[in-house]
Amino acid sequence: MIRTTINLNEEVYNKLTAAVEQKGIRLEEILIVLMRHFSRKLKRQIITWKAVQYQERNPATCWKKIHVYWYAEEYEFLIDLRKVHKKSVSRLIAEAVSKYLNEIWSFFDNIKDNYCNQPYTIIKFDVHNIICCLFLWGHPQQSILIKIDCS
Repeated sequence: MIRTTINLNEEVYNKLTAAVEQKGIRLEEILIVLMRHFSRKLKRQIITWKAVQYQERNPATCWKKIHVYWYAEEYEFLIDLRKVHKKSVSRLIAEAVSKYLNEIWSFFDNIKDNYCNQPYTIIKFDVHNIICCLFLWGHPQQSILIKIDCS
């Protein structure tokens, strides 16, 4: 497992703490389910050629540093979200909690395994000595055929 930290404002932290207490599920499980939902909602949003955005620094805001433990595939998934959306993982989590926590609330009543039907695959291939990677955040419905003609 990979240990890291996230920084959240007190309001977001309190919402997550309440969810953990009410649902009896580990914080990391809630966050991964939430971030998968977030990625499905914003699957067409890809930001390029911009710097990563962080949460706004407000001296009046009380911040909480939270230590989390991610499985390697969860960590990679979150880092991919950071890359695709150009926002820090902490900011992505804060936005997802604010927008989608209530939306996925009922899902937690049925959760038994947060890895069911949630595969994560990285396919690495070479095109004319250029290393390429294909990131899959789920099972494709059909086989994937990649044809690249760089002539």
